[in-house]
Amino acid sequence: MLKGMPTLSRLCLGTVQFGLDYGVSNRSGKPEESEVANILSYAAESGVGYLDTASDYGNAEDLIGRYLPRGFSPRIVTKLPSIGNEVISPTQRQFVSDSISRSLERMRVDRLHAALLHNVMDLAKPGAEYLVEALLDAQGRGEVSLIGASVYDADQISLVQQHFRPQLIQLPFSALDRRLSKSGALKNLKSAGTEIHARSIFLQGLLLMDPQKLPDFFAPLRQHIDSVRLNWEKRGLTALSGAIASVLAQKEIDVVVVGVNRKSEFVEIVDSIRGAFEGSTEFDSDFAINPIYLNPARWPSFTKS
Repeated sequence: MLKGMPTLSRLCLGTVQFGLDYGVSNRSGKPEESEVANILSYAAESGVGYLDTASDYGNAEDLIGRYLPRGFSPRIVTKLPSIGNEVISPTQRQFVSDSISRSLERMRVDRLHAALLHNVMDLAKPGAEYLVEALLDAQGRGEVSLIGASVYDADQISLVQQHFRPQLIQLPFSALDRRLSKSGALKNLKSAGTEIHARSIFLQGLLLMDPQKLPDFFAPLRQHIDSVRLNWEKRGLTALSGAIASVLAQKEIDVVVVGVNRKSEFVEIVDSIRGAFEGSTEFDSDFAINPIYLNPARWPSFTKS
């Protein structure tokens, strides 16, 4: 954990919703630009420490550049576009460099906290060394402080480590998805000095929905969600505060990423976090859950609309 950081400094505002219709629980679509401005203004007022974005998140980077309040300097993490080719050529090295430069221009900043590979499987392609060289080049030019990758599982972490030492890893972690803790992957990353950002802490909103109203595809999760909610209720926590607390309490997690569609949602999240969980005991679960329910990329198309 980043020592001495107040809880809200460990909060990262995810911006995928700014540019894309995202999340199984999202019924309102992308927020209006005025709402994006309100969300970013509230992030500044609240002392949020990070922003997470990506060049593939529609116009999210442009909106950040347009509405980030003056004087607000969060640590910005962006993710690079995937490489469509089966073989990565030297020209992709320049492609990655240009992508980072465009992100800086769109967001109107001089430096990024981190640049991450969005599709880590690009590292499995011949010529992957050109991607790593481009990240190192950007770091050498002072455009990014840290380099790393966004991953889904321990195998992808190993793939990254075969090519370079990641300084920041973004990974899924939630009350239902504690695979990377149980496997020892979080401990190993932290021992190597890697900054760890947890995303999907609400499983795209599944943990906040009424379990009985989940789409039939998620029926096997209903009993598990009921169980964790009962545990949270015994601790005096709501579904929202419990979902957040169970991640903040994980000692290896430095930053939690949350995305919202409206300022009111963000206010509720901040109110749930403020001063509440730094001293929480470890949350745990022994659920054996099929990984298909933990990776949104494997969900049926109706959940992505």
